[in-house]
Amino acid sequence: MRFLWLAVKDLTLVARDKKAFLTLIMMPLLLIAILGSAFGNMMKEDEAVSIKKFTLGVVNLDQGQLSRVLTEEVFSKNLSKQIAVKYYQEDELYKKIQDHKLEIGIVIDKDFTESLMSGKGTKVQLLTVPDTVIKATIVQNVIEQFSRLVPIEAVVSQMSQPVQAGNQGGIDIEGYGKKPLINETTIDAKTKPVSSFQYYAAAMGVMFLLMTVVEGVSTMVLEKEQEVFNRLLLTNLTYSNYLLGKMLGLITICLTQAFIIILGTSLLFGVDWGASVSGIIVMTLAFVINASGLGVLVGSLMKTEKSFGVAGMLGTQIMAALGGSMVPLYVFPDWVVFITKFLPNGLALQTYLDLMSGAVISKILPAIAASVGMGLFFFAIGLIRLSLERRGKYA
Repeated sequence: MRFLWLAVKDLTLVARDKKAFLTLIMMPLLLIAILGSAFGNMMKEDEAVSIKKFTLGVVNLDQGQLSRVLTEEVFSKNLSKQIAVKYYQEDELYKKIQDHKLEIGIVIDKDFTESLMSGKGTKVQLLTVPDTVIKATIVQNVIEQFSRLVPIEAVVSQMSQPVQAGNQGGIDIEGYGKKPLINETTIDAKTKPVSSFQYYAAAMGVMFLLMTVVEGVSTMVLEKEQEVFNRLLLTNLTYSNYLLGKMLGLITICLTQAFIIILGTSLLFGVDWGASVSGIIVMTLAFVINASGLGVLVGSLMKTEKSFGVAGMLGTQIMAALGGSMVPLYVFPDWVVFITKFLPNGLALQTYLDLMSGAVISKILPAIAASVGMGLFFFAIGLIRLSLERRGKYA
């Protein structure tokens, strides 16, 4: 347990540094407030913009007369200025919506015409991506209005015909409409849209955690440069104990900063980090291990504190830009977003956004495992690097 006193030493130095407190705690909250407020106003202005024409994916399993009237006459012709209809197979429609290549679609049951004409009611499955409430409402209202007109017109038409004995085949208008017409199924139905404050709370949080790691590793490099590291080794402190102590100190500092940011943004700005508290805690720990492991690895490679300071801050800014802290992830192509998952901050940010959107801990387990795995891998490489450096120097 020799590494514990080294971790305690680093924590004590940070606790006594008022400048570090302002940098680690106050700056993230200030930036989150500024960016969240600025982009939040822009989003409110966008909400006033009228709905543009959108594509409605259709799977018609019925192929009856009424389903053709609904799709071809009502949607394709009468609503052609607002809606473009495109037909798919059922599996293809699900895939398009899951991949967010299509925002809204409907699946018409095979007995749509027969059930509607008999007054039994029927179901149309409405599939949407998250945050398409207005478009979903438009489609739902059209279908419900269509379903109300069909039996009325059928009754009027039947009343103009001679009355048949027993009213065979008649429409039970009294029982019509009691069964739901629309069965809405949203792909990832629990997914909620992420607000600007939520996005920048997570984005600024992971960026400042990277900066904290850089500051912590700078101390490690300075100790190497001033021969403090070699003197520590004379106290029977092994390479693994040294690195473990440094990493434990970094993890503790970063966890403290992370939870202050999470609590601060929740209390001050009402940021919802998601319902899965366990997911937030475990993912934060996984990200801190990942970032600290990378920092320890880079610190083992650097010779002087000055060179590390320049490289560390430059690397942090590049990682922050690519990971979505400076520019929202949705402006990047899909392949860039996928690549950013190999960055500690990029993976953490995307996972936090998933949690904010309603994901449970089971859904983010792969991201947690990847973060912890990368952190331990970086730590192992740093340990090997220090061992080789020591052997080369004293061989």
